[in-house]
Amino acid sequence: MADNKAKSTKPVNKTPPKSPSDPAKDRAAKRLSYDSNSSHEGAMAGEISALEEAFRKFAIHGDTRATGKEMHGKNWSKLCKDCHVIDGKNVTITDVDIVFSKIKGKSSRTITFEQFKEALQELSKKRFKDKSDEEAVQDIYKLIEGKAPIISGVT
Repeated sequence: MADNKAKSTKPVNKTPPKSPSDPAKDRAAKRLSYDSNSSHEGAMAGEISALEEAFRKFAIHGDTRATGKEMHGKNWSKLCKDCHVIDGKNVTITDVDIVFSKIKGKSSRTITFEQFKEALQELSKKRFKDKSDEEAVQDIYKLIEGKAPIISGVT
């Protein structure tokens, strides 16, 4: 009898197990809220909304809790690699990291969309040296617009 009482005093895990569909629902909700947000931005130019769409896709890449409003340094580097902003001559991975550190806040680890555009302006001066500032910014936007993260090496 003593054995039965000892076994019943063991703490029982009362938290229900999470169903595997929960993260998918979260991601779907994020995308739905993103879609509803972008429909209100009809006054913006088409290229800017395509740029913001690419920003959001890279911002949520690899992070199930990301909202798409802020981007980490890792995803910033991935965006620059995948969209060929880094050319190996004028712009290197070191340049990308330096620009990210300069643009983000002192205590912050992420950048917003506005800071993202500032960072692209900084890189466009280095990437397209022979063009005017406006042309360089437009060209760097064209490299990024409509792109999504490239997933390689996954089996």
